[in-house]
Amino acid sequence: MTLETVMGQIARSRVVAILRLQNSQEAHELGKAIIAGGLPVVEVSLNTPGAVGAIERLAKDTEGTIGAGTVLEVSDVARVAKAGAHFMVTPNLNPDVVKAGLDAGLMVGPGVFTATECHQAITLGAHALKLFPAAQAGISGFKALRDPFPDAVWLPTGGVSENTISDWLNAGALAVGIGSALTSGDADHAMRTARRIADIVEGLGSPGREEVR
Repeated sequence: MTLETVMGQIARSRVVAILRLQNSQEAHELGKAIIAGGLPVVEVSLNTPGAVGAIERLAKDTEGTIGAGTVLEVSDVARVAKAGAHFMVTPNLNPDVVKAGLDAGLMVGPGVFTATECHQAITLGAHALKLFPAAQAGISGFKALRDPFPDAVWLPTGGVSENTISDWLNAGALAVGIGSALTSGDADHAMRTARRIADIVEGLGSPGREEVR
């Protein structure tokens, strides 16, 4: 899957479903349900036991765009790339991890919270900025960070709920990361919630071409 395709999938879905679960099997089952429910972009957090195996299975078993989250070490990058991940995101900004992800051909979204981190991530060549934790920054903080970096692609994550998706997307985010709202129940719950969220997103329309870089 090309970088352009990955970015296009994220732009169309406008939601990255985050799986941070008890085991690989649970991540696989809920990931499949979420994709079937209409949210095709799924991130498996590496602090899920067996996360790399879940990434590999989802990449093989579904037509979703599958990524790795909580990528903290350079060694993690090679493992998730080999497993078939299409993108990676981090909670922090580690230049070595960002560079490793770019060298591996992955879409890279490092975690940022300050203007200094935003500038450094952009300079490193990151494809998206994962504002984290988004709820602490708030919409006003997000808008303040957008002003000096008008060309950045944003992925607010952390505390984004089903009720606030529209606020973040209307404020200029390309997509948002959502976890517990989707994964707090079984596979049926995950599918139903994914369908509701997909309906919310559909009502907002797609971002303009200039938002996707």
